[in-house]
Amino acid sequence: MSEHIDMKKQVSQTISACSFYLRNINHISRFLPRPTKERVVNAIITSLLDYCNSLLCGTSAVNIARLLVCRVDFKLLVFTYKAVHNDAPVYLCELVCPYQPTRTLRSANNNMLQVKRTRTKAGAGSFAVAAASIWNNLPTVIKTCDNLTGFKHLLNTHFFRIAY
Repeated sequence: MSEHIDMKKQVSQTISACSFYLRNINHISRFLPRPTKERVVNAIITSLLDYCNSLLCGTSAVNIARLLVCRVDFKLLVFTYKAVHNDAPVYLCELVCPYQPTRTLRSANNNMLQVKRTRTKAGAGSFAVAAASIWNNLPTVIKTCDNLTGFKHLLNTHFFRIAY
């Protein structure tokens, strides 16, 4: 049992370290060209995830998922935010549709997106469906943020509250 607790603590510390470095890199990102930023992020984050990763062998799927899911959801929601604010490529902007209820509902003012129906698991994993589903589960204060930097900060805080 203590091995499970220790591994959970290790995963939590790794996630915290990755987020710490990402926030710090974000502070200097405007001074770096994009290729340099990508190399710095890849070098630091990859090294943190790869450091003693053999210890993760045999760990629970929950711990592995915690390392990956938050980052995937974060990136998906950043693209969704950009698409909602027409700051993404046109093909992404066309995939997000604001929720328009047919009658007057309180949810009409919650900045929700229309979730398209799908019959397959592959369809449920598409950007249009996954982005809208995850977006709609965010607190309204995050969805109504008026700038990308503030949105990212609130989103990171939200994910940490969920994870811990």
